[in-house]
Order: sequence, then structure tokens, then C-alpha cells
Amino acid sequence: MNTNQQGVILATTPNCCPAGTRKGWQSVAAGVIAGCVTRTTTSPLDVLKILFQVKSQGATTLQSTCRTLLQTRGVTGFWKGNLAGCCRLGPYAGVKFCLFDQLQTLAHRDNDTPTNVGRATCGAIAGMAATFFVYPMELLRTRLIVSPMPLTIRYEARRIVQADGVRGFYRGCTSGLVGAIPFEGIQFACYEYGKSYAMTHRWPPCRWPQNKTQLQTVDHLALGSIAGAVAQVVAYPLDTIKKRLQLQGSGANARYDGMVDCLAKVVREEGATALYRGTVPNMVRLVPYAAVMFASYEAAKDFLKAL
Repeated sequence: MNTNQQGVILATTPNCCPAGTRKGWQSVAAGVIAGCVTRTTTSPLDVLKILFQVKSQGATTLQSTCRTLLQTRGVTGFWKGNLAGCCRLGPYAGVKFCLFDQLQTLAHRDNDTPTNVGRATCGAIAGMAATFFVYPMELLRTRLIVSPMPLTIRYEARRIVQADGVRGFYRGCTSGLVGAIPFEGIQFACYEYGKSYAMTHRWPPCRWPQNKTQLQTVDHLALGSIAGAVAQVVAYPLDTIKKRLQLQGSGANARYDGMVDCLAKVVREEGATALYRGTVPNMVRLVPYAAVMFASYEAAKDFLKAL
């Protein structure tokens, strides 16, 4: 075989790692990194939020909850369930960001301008798929945080299987899937719109010196925090319902008969404000959570592209 023939064969041989596949794996890897970083940095506030949500009566103050947590579990109590949380949020973010990017690419193959409805739809679908994929770890994480006794992931998983079988890992999943629609849909729509607006209008002016051509980490932090705050106001009641369903007993010990029954009983017995119990620590948690998530994802993706 002569040199010219070898050149033709090499030129026509398919790339073992097509651009689309490479971009997809970059999104997955960047999402996993962002999820683990975000979960670890915001774990204390996430623990406080869950403890507030599952109190059925007489919620205490944030200060007294912190004091009780320190007295009973020490400083490490604020990171209780963090391993399960990383095992959940890492894959969750990886699936979510990868699927969102792929859906955006498919939806705008003709290079048409993305709409807010389109962004929200892609975000909602990506959020639902990611929620279903990692829901068992979400359930385990919640139980590890709330349990007064130190438990392992293996022990709690075995107990769930013995009590309810494999389907026990998806208790409360319906409310989680429903909650992912407004939360991820609104969050992605707000974030992507904010990026587009900031780039197009070079806004705010104080963040755009003459030589600046692209968004920086501070910009991603600000846009992510705004998007997360808006989304949580809409979706928080569904997250509360999900946590209640995750922690109830099974069979005859079950207090709620599904999402609608749980919603009705909480409102009737505790008032509508109970659906927003823990929203203050959650807002304090979610603003940095969303900021770190989007900023670390953008940074990780840029780093992986440069490799």
C-alpha cells in the first residue's frame, strides 16, 4: 500500500470519539464535578432544611435547630448523609446538564433563536429524567439525615428492601417528578435567558469593561443564584410533600395515601404555611447552591474542553 492510499484511508476513517459524543461526556463529567462540589459546600444548610421540612408540628427556630444538632451530633452532623448526597447530586447534575445540552442541540439544529418556553421544556425534561435516575439515593440521603441513630447506606437500603421491596426506593417519587418540572424548567429558563441577555446587552455595564468578551465566574454565580431563587419559590411545596412521603411508614403505618392526600392533610392539619416550612434556610441554601452549581459546571466544562 503506497503513501497516498494510506492517507486516503486515514482521512476517511471515522473518528473514534465523535464531537457530539465527546461533548456529551464532557457535560456528564462537568455535571458530576459540579454536583459533588455543590453538595459538599452547601450540606449544612441542606441538613437544616430537611429537618425543618419533616417536623409535623411546632417547628423550632433556626437557631435552636442548629444548637440541638451541635449538641446531639457535633459539627459533623451538618455533613450527615453527605456521601449519599454526593452519590445522588453528582450523577443527578451529570444527567441533567448532559440531557439539557443534548435537547437544546436537537431543538435548535436549524440555528433558530432559543425561546424561554423551549429552554423551560428542555430543563423540565432533563430534571425529570435526572430525578428518576437518582431517586433511590435521594430517599436514602433523607433517611440518613433525619434518623437520630447513625446509619450506613447499606443498612438503610437493606431495611427498605425488606420492608417494601425495590419499589420502596421510589416512595414519593411522583411528587419529586412533578416538582422537577417547575423547578428545573424555571431555573434553566432563567439562567439561559440571563446569560443571553447579559451577553447581548453587555449588562450590567459595571461588569463589562471594553476588553471583556465573555461571561466570567462571578457572572455565572450571580445568574445561577437568581435562577435558583425564582425556581424555589414555585417548587418548594412539592419538595415538602416529597420529603413527607419519603419518611412515612409502610403498609398500615403509612400516614399519607399518595401525593394529593399528603397535600390535603398537611394543609388541613397544619395550614398552608406548613408547605413552606424551612423555606428560609432553604432560600439561604439554594441561592449559593444554584450559584455554585452553575458556576462550577461552567468552569469544569471549560477545563475539560481545554484538555
